[in-house]
Amino acid sequence: MSLHEYLQADPGCGRLLEGAVLAVAPMLEDPDPAPPLALVRGWVDELVGRMPLPWNFHAAVDEINHFLFREQGFRGDREHYDDPGNAALPTVLRRRRGLPISLSILWMEVARGLGFDPVGIALPGHFIAGLRGDLGILYFDPFNGGRALDLEGAELLVGLATQGRVAFDPAMLQPVSHRAILVRVVRNLHVRFLRSRAWAEALWTSTHLMLLSPGESLPFRDRALVHFHRGEIPAALDDLREALRRGQELDGELMGWVERYRA
Repeated sequence: MSLHEYLQADPGCGRLLEGAVLAVAPMLEDPDPAPPLALVRGWVDELVGRMPLPWNFHAAVDEINHFLFREQGFRGDREHYDDPGNAALPTVLRRRRGLPISLSILWMEVARGLGFDPVGIALPGHFIAGLRGDLGILYFDPFNGGRALDLEGAELLVGLATQGRVAFDPAMLQPVSHRAILVRVVRNLHVRFLRSRAWAEALWTSTHLMLLSPGESLPFRDRALVHFHRGEIPAALDDLREALRRGQELDGELMGWVERYRA
């Protein structure tokens, strides 16, 4: 199944882990989401028998964290943070290393399988997860072993992740949609590929952003820029026209390309 087919069948991206695999399929040797799904389901089956009786919310979360971060050895990859493989779930499952967003997706999938109601929280610079409960949402940081976060902890995390450039606002703790989570996965990769001038990779990330955000103009602008760098001028101009039709404004770099190829 391609990302396009997945989005047609599940536009809300309810099958988040499957979508996270398909969203980065071009960088995988095996883009089939079935093996990662089967592995995680096996872990959920094992954890079902470990859930505390009588039921205790915090003890259950502790069990999830102990299993994923102690027994299975998952942790945030600080040494090679910008490695694109850290955004690809199959690679994360193999290496036991990942980004905040990829580890959060894994943590959410396990929690959902155990009957929790997990949500994704797109803090600036650092993605975390939350669990809805009777008293609201409790926040956890899978990049740091699933530790619990309060409001002060979230504010500190944003300050560290953005080096103080972004002021914390409690509204940042509002959950985001599953589709928005996949957009952030691909957008993070796209920015990395642009910085490294990896134009072939930036081409597929910009195309995937178009699929994930069909009403937006920015992905067309992004892909036009990639096409220009690859020397694919007719394709670049087609995407640029569509970006402009959708209301995208030209920046200096694109204006330079347009002037260069103005007929």
